[in-house]
Amino acid sequence: MVSNKKNKKIFLGSFKFTYRTSSYAMLCICASISTVISIGLYNQTKNILEDRLKERLVSIVSTAALQFRFVDLYSIQGPEAVGTQAYNRVVRTLQSIRNVNKNVRFAYLLQPTADFDSDRFIADADSLDPNAKFDLNEDGQIDSEDALATPGDDYDVSGTPALRDGARNYPITDTEPVIDKWGTTLSGYAPIKDKGKVIAILGLDVDVSDYISLITATFIPFAFFIIFLLLLLSALTIFLVKVWQQRVNIVEDLDRQKDELLGIVAHQLGKPITAIRWNLESMLDGDLGELKPEQATETKTMHNMAVNLADLTGMILDVSRIQLGRINFEPQPLDLHAFFTEILDVIKPTIEEKKLHFIKRMPDSLPTVLLDKRYTRMTIENLLTNAVKYTPAGGTVTMELTIENGMMHGKVSDTGCGIPKAEQDKIFGKMYRASNVRNTAEGNGFGLYVAKGAIEGQGGKLWFDSVEGKGTTFFFELPMREALPKS
Repeated sequence: MVSNKKNKKIFLGSFKFTYRTSSYAMLCICASISTVISIGLYNQTKNILEDRLKERLVSIVSTAALQFRFVDLYSIQGPEAVGTQAYNRVVRTLQSIRNVNKNVRFAYLLQPTADFDSDRFIADADSLDPNAKFDLNEDGQIDSEDALATPGDDYDVSGTPALRDGARNYPITDTEPVIDKWGTTLSGYAPIKDKGKVIAILGLDVDVSDYISLITATFIPFAFFIIFLLLLLSALTIFLVKVWQQRVNIVEDLDRQKDELLGIVAHQLGKPITAIRWNLESMLDGDLGELKPEQATETKTMHNMAVNLADLTGMILDVSRIQLGRINFEPQPLDLHAFFTEILDVIKPTIEEKKLHFIKRMPDSLPTVLLDKRYTRMTIENLLTNAVKYTPAGGTVTMELTIENGMMHGKVSDTGCGIPKAEQDKIFGKMYRASNVRNTAEGNGFGLYVAKGAIEGQGGKLWFDSVEGKGTTFFFELPMREALPKS
């Protein structure tokens, strides 16, 4: 039985799979775009909040830097300044700055040096008595790590770009907060200038844990939005896929019913048409009496019309069988030499009438093989008939045939009108005819559809190559087995 029904199911299944795949792929694309946009909006919101945090810190440190007396800063050059009134005023000012701003963890002053990687320590809010003992790192014990800095100590700023470079010129903050066991800290710096000369740099380390938590919390609505959007897109995609599958199933069922109806109609028409054809043949043969010349002419015309109608009905029936997968092939011994001679004898009158150049390239000796004669003939005769039909007078039609390794390879070429490139993928469709021949040559669009089904149903292949205005070449391959000689 021909595999067209199976192929059709495979095609529909493939189409459904492709549609589902495309739909889910589109879902993934939309989801990805939505996620990227949402994350982008979140990052933009986060950046705005962080910028405002940095602007606020710059404002605080800039204002605080105005509270120091230049003379006090000039007088603190080394450890000997500890305990002096100037030193005490500076430390208490730092303490005041820290107390006023509850989130300030450390407040300190540095003096720039010629070495950009190292500044000199002046004072901080905890260094009123540099010799005091404090558990600064809160590890439960007082050791060298808890020692307070003294005026004049070197202060490494090589790992702090903002302090190393920008702070000598303008108020600035670190790019990113620092996270440690005490929380999240963001540092801000402001130069203290005397007549344009930077004599000190104020540094404030601010605990921004609460602010960062607030920034992080803004991600929650974005996360909920992304989840909601993904759920909505998923639901819509699943709904659309189900609706489309229902529509495809409906179309498939209607197509099946149409094919069954077509087969029934063709089958029912076949019997009366055959009866009419036989009666007309009997009349032409004189079985019902001698016909007058006028009667014989009219009867012959009616007989030809009945033959054409019988061929069309048979073609429609074949289309229905192929579409429904109900066509049965009956391989029988077939003498290929006699087979092709018979086909060419049918085509020869039309070739001579149109004065075409016919080229035949076939082996001198052809075997007897097992093939379904009717459907094989239908295919080859259709290819030759089309080549002759669509080739203008004086053109060339070529038929080539080779047999090797149990496979028949054939080629039918013409120098006719060709098939428009945009329509070539539809040419094997049922009832489809190329736009450049619809109004210039007779046809019903069934021939190539049936020919392809007949070849593929026997395990072969049928394809073509065409250039509009230059011609078409059809190729076919047909597997076959040589018939065993009768014992």
